[in-house]
Amino acid sequence: MNGILVNSEQSPQPEQNLAVEFLANELHVPTNEVARLYGTELAKLKIGARITGFLSIFAIRNVRELLRHRSTEETASA
Repeated sequence: MNGILVNSEQSPQPEQNLAVEFLANELHVPTNEVARLYGTELAKLKIGARITGFLSIFAIRNVRELLRHRSTEETASA
């Protein structure tokens, strides 16, 4: 693990960092970019959330969809 901090408001959760690194490797995207997107998505999901235990799962899913969609658009425009 390269020590990427995912959430600056609290100490990073090891499983979140592993998920970010896995996703970066899976989609061939820099880890810093995935971590930034993850932080943004997690912050969006936290707004108004009453139950926060599974937000990291939804944030990872959203980031994966964003990056796959972006990859598809780049391939189509090339």
